[in-house]
Amino acid sequence: MKIFTAAAISVLTVFFTSQLFAQSFNEYDFLPWTNPEVSENNVKLRNAWAGGLNNVQAGKIDFDGDGIQDLVLFDRHGDRLLPFRYNPAGLSPGFNYSPEYRKYFPPVNHWMQLIDYNHDGRTDIFTYTPGGIMVYRNIGGVNPAFEQAVHPYITSLQGSIFTNLLVTYVDFPAIADLDGDGDYDILTFWGLGSFVELHKNMSIEQFGNSDSLIYHKTSNCWGRFAESDESNIISFDTCADFDAMRYRSTPKHTGSTFLLTDIDLNGTDDLVLGDVDYNTVAALINEGNAMDALITEQLPAWPVAEPVDLWSFPLVQEIDLYGDGLPYLLASPFDPGLYKSEGFNSVWLYTDCKSEKSPADCGLLTRSFLQDGMIENGLGAVPVFDDVNGDGLTDLIVGNYGLFDTCVLSVYGQLKCDYTGMIKLYLNTGTSQQPAFSLLTDDFAGVSHLGLTGVHPAFADLDGDGDTDLLLGNAGGDFWMFTNIAGSGSIPEFGEPVSGFQNLSAGSFSTPVFADLNNDGLVDLVSGSASGKLFYYRNTGTQFSPLFELVSDFFGQVNVTDPEVSYTGHSVPFFFRNREGALRLLVGSESGQLKYYRDITTVPGEAFVLADPHFMYISEGIRTAPAMADLNADGNPDLAVGNYSGGITLFRGVPPGPAGFEHKTDSQGLLLISPNPGKGSFNFRIEAGGYWELALYNAQGNLVKAFSMNGYETVRPDLSHLSPGLYTIKAGKSIDPRLIIMNKLMIIR
Repeated sequence: MKIFTAAAISVLTVFFTSQLFAQSFNEYDFLPWTNPEVSENNVKLRNAWAGGLNNVQAGKIDFDGDGIQDLVLFDRHGDRLLPFRYNPAGLSPGFNYSPEYRKYFPPVNHWMQLIDYNHDGRTDIFTYTPGGIMVYRNIGGVNPAFEQAVHPYITSLQGSIFTNLLVTYVDFPAIADLDGDGDYDILTFWGLGSFVELHKNMSIEQFGNSDSLIYHKTSNCWGRFAESDESNIISFDTCADFDAMRYRSTPKHTGSTFLLTDIDLNGTDDLVLGDVDYNTVAALINEGNAMDALITEQLPAWPVAEPVDLWSFPLVQEIDLYGDGLPYLLASPFDPGLYKSEGFNSVWLYTDCKSEKSPADCGLLTRSFLQDGMIENGLGAVPVFDDVNGDGLTDLIVGNYGLFDTCVLSVYGQLKCDYTGMIKLYLNTGTSQQPAFSLLTDDFAGVSHLGLTGVHPAFADLDGDGDTDLLLGNAGGDFWMFTNIAGSGSIPEFGEPVSGFQNLSAGSFSTPVFADLNNDGLVDLVSGSASGKLFYYRNTGTQFSPLFELVSDFFGQVNVTDPEVSYTGHSVPFFFRNREGALRLLVGSESGQLKYYRDITTVPGEAFVLADPHFMYISEGIRTAPAMADLNADGNPDLAVGNYSGGITLFRGVPPGPAGFEHKTDSQGLLLISPNPGKGSFNFRIEAGGYWELALYNAQGNLVKAFSMNGYETVRPDLSHLSPGLYTIKAGKSIDPRLIIMNKLMIIR
C-alpha cells in the first residue's frame, strides 16, 4: 500500500487541477489577421485592418532589429499604439501595419515622444503620467524592451526643492537638446499657463554623460512672451510677477502643443504653438538663442501656402519619415475630447519646409496620411457580419458614430462639432475560404439623410419573406426599422424607414443584436446602451410579425461601465454559440475591454457568469464593438473589433491551446509569486517589460480578482478576502492576446 504525504497530495492536486483548467480554460484563440483584401473604388487598401486614426502622434524606432527605423503612431483616442514596419525597397515600398510588434511596448497615455535620450542607440519613450512625465528606457536587443527610468515621474529643482516637472495631459512639451551639450532639455507651459518654463537637463554637467534625467528649472519666462489664458493671442516682450500669480484664484491654462523648428533658417529654433479649441497654429520667430530665447514676431499663417487648419488643437511634429535625413511635418489634432476631431482627413503630411524655396512654404502632400489605406469611418466603427445578398458569403457592414459635418466656436469660446452617422457596405467578393471585401456603398440604406449619430445596424428576417431586414440603433436610444423589399438573393433595397420602432428605447446609444435566446424559433432583441447595461426584449410575436416586449433593463446583471475610465459604459453585445452549442456573450465597452460571459439565462434577475473580464487581453481602443463569423470556413470563429478611431482590427480564429505554461508563446517573461504557498499576502513580479493585466481564478474557473502591473515591478494585491485553496493566475498583455503567462497560487490559513 502506497502512502502519500501531505506534500505529495498537494502536488497531485496541483497537477490534476491544472489538467482540468487545460481542458476548459481556453475556449478560443486568435491571431492578428491583416491578409484579407479590402478594396474601395477598385483600389486595394494597404493597411485595411489597422483600426483607423483620429488624433495622432508619431515617432521612429527600429522595432524589428533590421537596422531600419520603423514608424510608430499613437492615437490618443483610446491610447492606441500602432507599429508600422518600414519597407524602403521592392515593388511596394512604404509602411505596413505590424501589430505583432505591439507586445514590446509599455503603456502610453495621452502623448508620446520617441527619443534616444541617453545616446545608446536604442530609442526610449517619454509619455504622460499623472503629475508629469514618465520615461521608459529601452534596454532591448533585436527587439525593444522597456523599463521605467523614473519613478513616479521626472522631477526638477524648482527653487530649493525637487518637485514634479508638471506637464498636464493636455500639453505636449518640447523635449530637445536646446544648449547642444548632448542631453535633452524640456520646455512646457507653467501650470497656470501663459508663460513657458525651461527645465535644463544637468546630466552632462553633473556626470559627464546623458544617462541621467536631472532637471533644474532655469527660466519662468522662456522667450519673453505670453499666451492669453483665455484665447490664443500672443503678447511679446512680457513676463510676469510669478510670486503674485501663484495666488490667482482660477487657473485657466487649458492646453498647448510645442514644436521647435528653424522656420527662418537662421540657425536658431523658432516655436510653433497649437492651442486648445483653435484650428490653426501660431508660428513664432525667435531672435534670441535656444536657451535665452526672444520671441518677437508671429507669422500670420503657417505654413504659408497651405496653413494647418484642423478642427481643434493641432499638434505639429517634425519627423524624418523615410530615414533619408529629410524631415517632414505631420499635423494632427491633439484634443482629448471625443467630439472634436474630424476623424478622417485628420493626419496631414507636409514636405520639409527647409527644402522649399521659401522657408515658410511647405507643400501639403495629403490630409489623410495612412488613413486613406484603412477601413476608416470617421468617429467610431461598428462591424456587423451578415450575408446581405444571399450569395453564401459573409459580407461586412460598418456603422459609426459619425462623419464630420461642421464645427462652430461659440460666443463663450467653446468648440461645438456636429457629425452625421452613416453605414458602409462591403460585399464579400472572395471565396468561402479566402474572404475579400469590396466597398459597394458608403451610405447603405441612405442612413445619412436621417441626421442620426451613433448608428448601429442589426440584421434579421423580421417579416418572414426570406430576405434580410435592418434594425438601426442610434445615439437617441430608440430604433429605426428598415424593411427589405428587394427579395432574397438581391442587394437589399429598403422601404421608407420607420422611427420609434414599437416604442422601444434603451435610453441612449442603442446597440441592437438579434438572437434566439429562449430557443422558441423566434429572434429576440438585446440592446446595449450608454449606461453599460443590456436591455432584453423577448419576441412574443410570430415569424411574420415580431412583437418585442421588455423583459429586463439589466439583463444578466451585465454592466461594463468602468468608473476609472468614464461614467458611461457604451455596451455593445454580440451573442454566439460555442462548439458545443452553448450560448455565449461578448460585450464591447467604453473602456475598450471585451467582456466574455457564459451561463446565459433568460430567467429574470439571474446573472450571467463573467468568465473573462478582458477577453483574450484584446485591446483595440475605446468604445469597442465585437462581431464574429467563420470567414475562412476552418471551423474557428474569426473576430472583428471596431473602435472609436473609426476602423476595424481583424483576428483569425485558430485552434485553442491548453491553458498553462505551454500556452506562453513568447520566451520572455516569468510570473513570480512569493511566498507561495502563503496566508494571503503575496508579492507578484513579472520578469518581462511592458504592461500586464492579471486575472485570478479559483478551482472552479471563476474569476475572483483582477489587477494590473508593469513589468519588473513588484505589486502586492489585497487577497485577504479569498478562501484557502488553489488558484490559477493568468497574466496577459493587452497588446498581444497570445502572450499569456500562468502560474499557480496556494492560499493557506
